Amino acid sequence: MVCKPREEGGLRLRNIQNFNIALLAKWKWRLIAEEKGRWKEMVVSKYGQGSEVSRIPVKLQSWWWRDLVKVCEPDGDGGWFQKEVGWKLGCRDKVRFWEDIWNGNSSLKILFPRLYSLSLNQGQKVEEMGRWDDGVWRWNLRWRRARFEWESKLEEEMLILLSTTRLHREEKDDHTWGNEDERCFSVNSAYACLVNQGRGTHLEVFKLLWKAKAFPNVVTTAWRALTDNLPTRERQSRKGVMLNNTLCALCQTTAESNQHLFM
Repeated sequence: MVCKPREEGGLRLRNIQNFNIALLAKWKWRLIAEEKGRWKEMVVSKYGQGSEVSRIPVKLQSWWWRDLVKVCEPDGDGGWFQKEVGWKLGCRDKVRFWEDIWNGNSSLKILFPRLYSLSLNQGQKVEEMGRWDDGVWRWNLRWRRARFEWESKLEEEMLILLSTTRLHREEKDDHTWGNEDERCFSVNSAYACLVNQGRGTHLEVFKLLWKAKAFPNVVTTAWRALTDNLPTRERQSRKGVMLNNTLCALCQTTAESNQHLFM
């Protein structure tokens, strides 16, 4: 509760579990973004990289690697981490046309699932999907069969989307991260992604509460009352505290709760 944003009734304290996941994600980012490094060579030689990650028995994996896989790939498809990783297109020799995120915030496989199922180019790199013709890139998409009219319209929509991406012949393909201005990974941005996953509804009452010109202890008591965190007899009983009874000390007729005390 206290780790939630103030607008949702929390105190905006740092969630240690999410912060630890963000720190582990930094290693995941370095593994895919850095091209050289002795440590990377050792990890890749044992576990593989990308789609070639080896499925060695868990008992032979280090605890560090188990945690890395657990927090970054919980659903077997990259999870929250992979959704934030994209590509800045250069010479197109590393980016997969359908499966990677390089045009917008979603992969073409997700945006056009029907066309993906018909494609003969699944798994191929962008550079294999066309050619340069007088300085202009021409796409060469191959299909399993002739498309229906509505499928041809989907292809036209995809080509319009592809036309918005600039291709660079001399630059290399680079990974990008999330919606950061510099498109570079940071622990704080990874932590923000994890926090935003569990965001709830903002309540106007909490915005007004934290802006109130009152003594801190008054504001804190009001927050505890709104979130049902005052040590009333009813709440203490729910927490397992042994009491003779939960009746209000003043009226001795109703259970002592937030609602009874303030309403």
